[in-house]
Amino acid sequence: MRYLFILCCFSALLSCDKVENPIQEQATNEVDSLLYPNDWSSYPWPTFENNTNTNRNILIEDYTGHTCVFCPAAADIAHELAGNNPNRVFVASIHASPGGLGEFQLVEEPVFVHDFTTPEGLQYGETYESGFGFLGNPRGNISRITFNGTMFQKASQWEQKTNEALSANLLQVNLQAKANYYETTRGLFVHTEIDPMLVSPADINLVAYFIQDTFVAPQKRQQNGVTETVMDYVHHDVHRGNLDGFAFGRTLNSTYLKDNGLYQVDMSYRIPDEYDPKNCHVLIYAMNRESYEIYQVIKVDIP
Repeated sequence: MRYLFILCCFSALLSCDKVENPIQEQATNEVDSLLYPNDWSSYPWPTFENNTNTNRNILIEDYTGHTCVFCPAAADIAHELAGNNPNRVFVASIHASPGGLGEFQLVEEPVFVHDFTTPEGLQYGETYESGFGFLGNPRGNISRITFNGTMFQKASQWEQKTNEALSANLLQVNLQAKANYYETTRGLFVHTEIDPMLVSPADINLVAYFIQDTFVAPQKRQQNGVTETVMDYVHHDVHRGNLDGFAFGRTLNSTYLKDNGLYQVDMSYRIPDEYDPKNCHVLIYAMNRESYEIYQVIKVDIP
């Protein structure tokens, strides 16, 4: 009976390797007080002024891999769009393929030894494996907006779709955030105020990406029909995980409700030793729980 039980458990694990409902409600507004180097009672909680922003910002999620020869050209397009639209367009370079881990993200000795994947990024790949137009790398989405029945677009379409979203400027959720960072503990505290505006709070999840600005590591690419490996390739806007470990964030509920009718989500994060805080930032976005569309995104610099 003991062996039968083990076999049944193993079979259950194999049959449940894909999460059917990836969005689970998270209700916590606690932060790790130990990351604050002083008496916690003196922590400088932020106050927020009236949010006067009227623009909807755009997040380009670039799904890539370090042995994908066509991915560098796509990354250049995303990077240029962000540069041409400062404070309106942001990029997250996510190393994942349809289904999660693909051949383009594998570690290959002796050159491609850096593992760019994250648990959250792989979960996105699993979630978008079918029905979203995620057919391979490179592919990306524009704030996960569905265009002509599909969320994911070829890189050649990113500029047009980004411009369409910027022109429409449909602001349904407003965000503002403040951060504190303490070098001695490497503790980062991010406080986000959310104004649901035109959307029910119950339909909103708040997500926080930890992004590395630049990282130098080998990358395959194809130029003029020739495949080569660039040993000192500069990877931009690398997704290194989510602050709270929740791929699809936290659902707004009474836990986060403020007296003024707005919502506030507080997060803490110990920045891993391998990252220079001066070469990193945080992207905070509010998304729809059902469609995954990103209503608004803002960049939070690390003080």
